[in-house]
Amino acid sequence: MTYNTMHRKLYEHVEEAIGLRIIKDEYKPGDTLPNEEALCAEFSVSRGVIREAIKVLQKKGLVRPRPKIGTQIQPRTQWNLFDADVLVWKLKAGQQREFLEKVTEVRRIIESEAANLSAERATTEEIAEIQLLFNRLDNILSDEAKFNYEAYLQADMALHIAILDASHNELLAQIGHTMRHAVQTARQADLHGFDTALASQPLHAAIIKAIVRKDPKSAYTASCEMFNKLWEKMPEK
Repeated sequence: MTYNTMHRKLYEHVEEAIGLRIIKDEYKPGDTLPNEEALCAEFSVSRGVIREAIKVLQKKGLVRPRPKIGTQIQPRTQWNLFDADVLVWKLKAGQQREFLEKVTEVRRIIESEAANLSAERATTEEIAEIQLLFNRLDNILSDEAKFNYEAYLQADMALHIAILDASHNELLAQIGHTMRHAVQTARQADLHGFDTALASQPLHAAIIKAIVRKDPKSAYTASCEMFNKLWEKMPEK
């Protein structure tokens, strides 16, 4: 069991290191990765670890092993940008604001439509759960002295995932889940104040009230407004 855990950590380390180099254009489309021997020496790992890392990168569309040529870097059009790791690497690789703008545009389309569908389709039980999760956010924000941003992030994630799930469109929900988790992972080291979190609560409230009232148009509009406000607060870098 210990070996498997260490083995997984090693291959993830190699996978991310190579993945970031590809995303950063240190390896360009059409380039060939160093051979296994060179990668083993660089990362101080076995051939098995390198092969596992390459296999995962291939599934993400970043590389393609080619007989007698080697492992070739794929064009950007082949990358799976909805893969959680690829999203995280894109956010880590620089030009964060530019990529966050693109991510926010997609999230606004997906999550606002999910809010619209949730207002139309959510069951009584789902609406009760959404209201409960909103109340949990309220409780976290009730005392600035006890405010814990990590707890707030988890509660915020749970609320928005519940709204996505209540859309009863599993494809829409899955894309929304992936993008939310990736952005949260990539930005977990950012510092966010109590005031910023508190300011978002009326926006949450507008979405929840519309869902409770079964008002799809208002839910959609409120969600779009939340993303507009989110973009205004994005870092410049």
